[in-house]
Amino acid sequence: MAEDGDIIDNHTNAVSIVSNSKISFSIENDVVIAEATFDYLADYFKYSLSANSKPMNIEDILTDICRYAFAERKCSLNIRTVKQEVSRQISHILKSARERAHGNSIIGILRTKSTYRFTFNAIDSLNQCQESIGYTQYRNNQCSSPILFIKEHNNAIAIFQFYPSSKTIEITINEVFVNNALYSFNLTRTLDISEISSLITECVCISNVHLDMAFVEEMIKTKILFERSKPNSHYFLSVVVGTKQDLLLHQVTENNDTNSSHSSYEEEIEAKIGRVYTTRGIKRSYVEDPISIEPRKNMHRHNKIIKDQRDLLYIKDAYHITDSAFNAIIKYAQSDRSLCSLKEIERLRKDVNSRLPIQFAATCAFVKFEYAVRTAIFVARYYEPMLDNYDKLTIRINMDGTLIGNKHIVAISINCIEGGHQSQTSKNLVPLGLFEIEKENTDMLRKTLPKEFIDDIKTGKCITVEKRNVPIQIKLGGDLMNAVYVFGLAGFSSNHPCVFCTQHKDDLHITEETAYDKTVVEGKGKTKKTTVTRIGATSYHDLNKRARSLAEQKLCILEKNNALGYKHEPLFGDLFEYTDYCVDTLHMKLRIFDIILKDMLSHASRTGKYGSEHLAIIENKIKILNQHCQKTVGKRFFFQVDVDDKNKTITSHGKLSGHLQDFFFVDTFPYDDVLDDELAQSARVVVNKFKELLQEVKANSKTHNDRLKFLSIQFVNVFRASGLRTTVTPYIHIIGNHLFEFNQLNDLGDFNMQGVEKSNDLLSRLYFSSTNPAKYPLLTMLQKLYRMLEMNFENQNHRDAMAEFARTGVYDLVDDAALERRSSYKHKDGKFFNINDEQEEESSNKDKDQYVASLDETNESEDQNNIDLNESMIQTIEKRLNITSPSMNRKQL
Repeated sequence: MAEDGDIIDNHTNAVSIVSNSKISFSIENDVVIAEATFDYLADYFKYSLSANSKPMNIEDILTDICRYAFAERKCSLNIRTVKQEVSRQISHILKSARERAHGNSIIGILRTKSTYRFTFNAIDSLNQCQESIGYTQYRNNQCSSPILFIKEHNNAIAIFQFYPSSKTIEITINEVFVNNALYSFNLTRTLDISEISSLITECVCISNVHLDMAFVEEMIKTKILFERSKPNSHYFLSVVVGTKQDLLLHQVTENNDTNSSHSSYEEEIEAKIGRVYTTRGIKRSYVEDPISIEPRKNMHRHNKIIKDQRDLLYIKDAYHITDSAFNAIIKYAQSDRSLCSLKEIERLRKDVNSRLPIQFAATCAFVKFEYAVRTAIFVARYYEPMLDNYDKLTIRINMDGTLIGNKHIVAISINCIEGGHQSQTSKNLVPLGLFEIEKENTDMLRKTLPKEFIDDIKTGKCITVEKRNVPIQIKLGGDLMNAVYVFGLAGFSSNHPCVFCTQHKDDLHITEETAYDKTVVEGKGKTKKTTVTRIGATSYHDLNKRARSLAEQKLCILEKNNALGYKHEPLFGDLFEYTDYCVDTLHMKLRIFDIILKDMLSHASRTGKYGSEHLAIIENKIKILNQHCQKTVGKRFFFQVDVDDKNKTITSHGKLSGHLQDFFFVDTFPYDDVLDDELAQSARVVVNKFKELLQEVKANSKTHNDRLKFLSIQFVNVFRASGLRTTVTPYIHIIGNHLFEFNQLNDLGDFNMQGVEKSNDLLSRLYFSSTNPAKYPLLTMLQKLYRMLEMNFENQNHRDAMAEFARTGVYDLVDDAALERRSSYKHKDGKFFNINDEQEEESSNKDKDQYVASLDETNESEDQNNIDLNESMIQTIEKRLNITSPSMNRKQL
């Protein structure tokens, strides 16, 4: 601090560190220099790079600058100008980093620099003057000079700045004044800002400005109370108010005009009848927000803008561009990246497609199993860096049928379980094949799936990764019907409907608590034989508890048809054991809620009345149910009278998906209005018990498996006692006997099919979103799925590395040096070559199988996206797969 009357020296190079070691300040040639580390600025960089449209909060940086300027240097500070300088310099830093990134991570580029330098010109030096009302005063000799008051107060420094400009006054206080005002507010519920008002009055007298003190005090009080509502108040508060000079000048001019317009004629009238006074009171003075007058429009430019907007709307509607696609294109164009022509897009698409070893024919498209497994491992390593430490990897094969238009498509995908639940989301599933099938059953799957495709999966017991042979275990994922087709079972209509055990359909409700001795009588007369069999709980892995096995299946198929529910040989032979399949909790939840709702509607349709009286009761119940639907799930799901049923029952319409079921089956469901009293109470208990069971399944804790077992058995018993139906379904049987076993020996989350279901929805969108015809739609769909999978990796090097890893099995995602070496590879005809070893790579590729059909690029117009294929290659593949030519046209994506 300088002595009285001296100017503080601003030419020193001394460094001051404020708040922490991440930012420091110094002054060089009347310019404040701030040096901040990357960690200090990281949050600001990330916020600026995000898509958030709200202004960035730079109060933390501003607080450090104010503490340095006010407390250490005793200088004045224009808060508004400093904010603009900080924002502008951060924008310049990001722009420079974006130019140097070239599509890579911008944060990674910013992290390479340890410190960043900021300069501020909005700081002016002040002279120390005599004390005023107990504060040390700093200002210059000019009338419009900023004024700074500083005083130590209870081991804290109270700081007050009065910064006048041409038409506004900027008042800045620190937390000492705020805490004092809030202390009085907490005691008396009134803000005491008398000390702040005294300082403002002192500054007004010194600067010779006019302020509406009542208005200023209200603004300060509002600002303090507003900051009080925030969890962390800022260190400094600033209030900007306008002066009264313009308002006073306007009032004086108006008064002069009024006095001069007082004519002699009016004076004569007033002399005769007396002075006439207006009945309107004096208009209250107030500060009106300035309204900028809109300049005259350039009508030619305005009309052109309107025409361009309408043309753009026409293009969007005519070519079916969705809002999300339109927004994505706009954001791409606004991110300083240029749009390329459709020809370049087609060239890039063909380049990416040429890398994919896809075999295809009229009704199928698939890749080699080893290629898909390596791709799945690469995706899993992205989320689990320690994947190389696993001695064994688990691959889940997901099979699920979906109806696209009038075509039944079986989609097969895989994922690596060790990659975590993130690797089984819809965008990270690795496509294995798409097959068009007339009807989904074991026989049709055996005829449709190519033999070489099935044999390829059967041989997938080991994979070569980084020159290391890693054994893989293949698990099966899908709903129960898919498991029935894969294992060759008779299905749910047989006497043994469970996929995991051979329990008879009459005893599906049996659990450990309800086991009993069953008397079985066989034969008649002298051959009559009576035996007593113990009927108890079953297991999915213990053969002594009637667990299914492949050995038992072979014997039963030889004996008679449908013995114990075995109908065919397994689709993949001995590739899958029955213990390699686990129930999908998503479909379990959907089917059981469907069963509960179906049973409740069945009982609600029984009124005991006939004719119009019965119909009136049914319509009233439907009205109550539809009101509940509108409150919970909207109008997408509703109820109405089944006109095809002569009994006039209640039927539901619409799709009630998983999350909608949670909204639908709430405590406010009108059980009492649609069911009898006793049955309504039972149905409410069943729903609540099932929801409690789902919460325990969601917790997915092996340590609480006893509680899951207790809840599972309890739910089966409650369902049986509810009276909704006399039997139980296979899913309810699985809950009472196998669910807790799955949780004990597996991770139930590893077999969730939510990602697969979303992937099926994506297939439907891909099929119907095309505008150009294609000869082989399954091929184009599979190609697009792989392109979308590649685009999950923002780094181009990662995308190239994924293709290389899938082809060769060699790549280390963690090794940055290897990544840089791979960036020196050049790409040619869909293959990767090292520049120095190109000849050797070409000679080694001659012995590799060719999976990619050659694309004929000649005589192809730009506006058509047809895939021209080598006809001899197509005939060869169709002959090998024993598949006829396509029967109907399809659409290309």
